[in-house]
Amino acid sequence: MMTDVFVEYMLKKKFGPKDIAICAGALLLGGFLIAGCVILMMGSVIPPMIPFFVMCAVLYGVYWLISSRQIEYEYSITNGDISIDQITNRRSRKRLTSFDARAIEEMGKYAENAQRLKSRRVDKTIFASLTDDGADAWYVIAKSRKTGVTLLVFSPDDRYIDAIKPFMDRRLRFEIFGRQ
Repeated sequence: MMTDVFVEYMLKKKFGPKDIAICAGALLLGGFLIAGCVILMMGSVIPPMIPFFVMCAVLYGVYWLISSRQIEYEYSITNGDISIDQITNRRSRKRLTSFDARAIEEMGKYAENAQRLKSRRVDKTIFASLTDDGADAWYVIAKSRKTGVTLLVFSPDDRYIDAIKPFMDRRLRFEIFGRQ
């Protein structure tokens, strides 16, 4: 008799060069807009409340954009049903994909297969890994009702991988992990 399996794993994405560029660009653009508002307020051509409200909106927009780069991923598996969620700055949650472990067509280490996977035709590619480049990440190609044939690049721990194994196709499990 098989017991219920539930494993959940949370992962905070590392800040990468793309995140730094977005934050620097937001700060630079915000600085120019605020400087323009200050000049308009001193010039007194228009009522000073309008530039003041624009400055407040710019400050909030820069804060919102920078804080939205703080991303966490939640991987969960419940009796073979795999779901991947993205949590942005602890204020919003979005389901990226979900599929049954039996629907996995291919699985392996991403770094070793990255070139081959770039030419693979899939309906959707989802990067939910620790880094933007998928270093030390796994990949899964699976059919999902919601996203079609999906390439998922993610960074699970050993406990999560072990929870997937019993629900995978036996031949595929043997190809990937051997006799374990």
